Amino acid sequence: MRKFRFALVLFLVALVLIPLGGCGQTQTAQTNILHDYFSQDPPGFDPQADTTLMIYSLARELFSTLVRYKGNTLELEPELLAEMPTISPDGLTYTFKLKQGVKFSDGTELTSKDVKFTMERMLMKGGVGQSPWLFEPIKGAKEMEDGTATELAGFKIIDPYTFEITLSYPYAPFIEYLAVPSASILPADYITKVGNDEFSNHPIGTGPFVLDSWTHDTEVVLKKNPNYFEPGLPKLDGIDYRIISDDATANLEFENGNLDVSSIPSAKFDEWTKSGKYQILESTPLNTYYLLFNMKNHALKDVRVRKAIAYAIDKQKILDTILLGHGTLATTFVTPGIPGVDPSKFPGYPYDPEKAKQLLHDAGVDHLSLEIWQIGSTPPDVVVAIQQQLAEVGIDLKITMMDRAAFRQARANGQVPMNYGNWWADFPDPDNYMYTYFHSSQSKSMSSNYNNPKVDQLLNEARTTTDPAKRAAIYQQLEQIIVYDDVAVVPLFHLKDYLAVQPDVHGVIMHPTGVNSYRAVYKGNQGQ
Repeated sequence: MRKFRFALVLFLVALVLIPLGGCGQTQTAQTNILHDYFSQDPPGFDPQADTTLMIYSLARELFSTLVRYKGNTLELEPELLAEMPTISPDGLTYTFKLKQGVKFSDGTELTSKDVKFTMERMLMKGGVGQSPWLFEPIKGAKEMEDGTATELAGFKIIDPYTFEITLSYPYAPFIEYLAVPSASILPADYITKVGNDEFSNHPIGTGPFVLDSWTHDTEVVLKKNPNYFEPGLPKLDGIDYRIISDDATANLEFENGNLDVSSIPSAKFDEWTKSGKYQILESTPLNTYYLLFNMKNHALKDVRVRKAIAYAIDKQKILDTILLGHGTLATTFVTPGIPGVDPSKFPGYPYDPEKAKQLLHDAGVDHLSLEIWQIGSTPPDVVVAIQQQLAEVGIDLKITMMDRAAFRQARANGQVPMNYGNWWADFPDPDNYMYTYFHSSQSKSMSSNYNNPKVDQLLNEARTTTDPAKRAAIYQQLEQIIVYDDVAVVPLFHLKDYLAVQPDVHGVIMHPTGVNSYRAVYKGNQGQ
């Protein structure tokens, strides 16, 4: 999810539905309006320019992708396409047919030209696109990224509703890429006319809702898209997102019956889940929480030091006490549930402080000072617990807190020495995890600075192999090398996600990617 979902603790923006105003008359007049909140003001609405979970969530309301996930499954289905694409026997050429009559919210029809424009805009050198990886497998993508081409050679328009995409090499997860919110199809003529900034502030799309108003740091209001192409949807008349930085306030409003949906605070978990007052939704999302090492950090250069840290962390205690047992211990970097992942083949690192001390002694560092960088103003409880546990084996861990912009820049420059973070999958494939963090062409931007030629070779091979069994075997070999031989990362947890929902709210689905859509949600008996 990429997402800033990215490697940091992703600040999953809790989607909490909050009614505007407290008087009964106002609520009666807006009974089919969902009132939601974000913890911060969005930077805009351009799904190519920002990869946070907040923008991904908004993108699912305002825009559409060629394919999407069906319900809460990982099965793909057509969204803007009339049918799933056909693929040539060599795995290189994909033929797509668009649904006819799909209109942007300004009434103009979506055609193959818009798809081509969308992909080229993402790849254009010096452009706004933050996820060029989505379209990099396409022939000619590299030339667009380095500025030697202004058109995508592998994209061929057959007619207004038919186009072909030719890849530079067979790439098994390519169709999965097209379901990522950053791959939302955008209006070519409108953006060309008004420019990127105007589009970001006043977007038009083909999604179930349109932007009605945006009051900075106060409220974002969406209303039903009258041109939406799916009959009977959306069921809501609109969504009001208030900007509320204090989650405690939102939780109190939920308890008072003024919220439709709320994340569940740790202190209220037992009370809310056992009260019988609310619907409690549980999801097992595609996430991994981890401790990532910067392989250029001199203090971490010895693999015995990295392995000692892995043994010094009592993961079960942290999961049980701080995270209330809401998850499982991680033995693999890639989340279980993704095809090809078999955590039973890997033992994980048990808590063994004596072994940790011996490894440090063998490495000649009986006392070690390290630094970990995190986003925010207050250290996460998990990091504080890790700090205490490392101190017990002779490691002094300094926690440095940074604002989001500074951290992102430092990480992109490969400067973050160590980080407790998480990754929520953009799409359900091991490539999304391992290539992103550990291929030498990408690892600097994640501050892992990992460089292993054998791993690069295997990652490249897995990308071009279409045999599922062969790909699974390669990724299991990669888990062994990265997590257990080189100890470039310590997988910690795979956490569950929960929502509390009032009884009169229906159709809320929690998707494993963490990106949901409200297009089929309704309140009371409306929308049935």
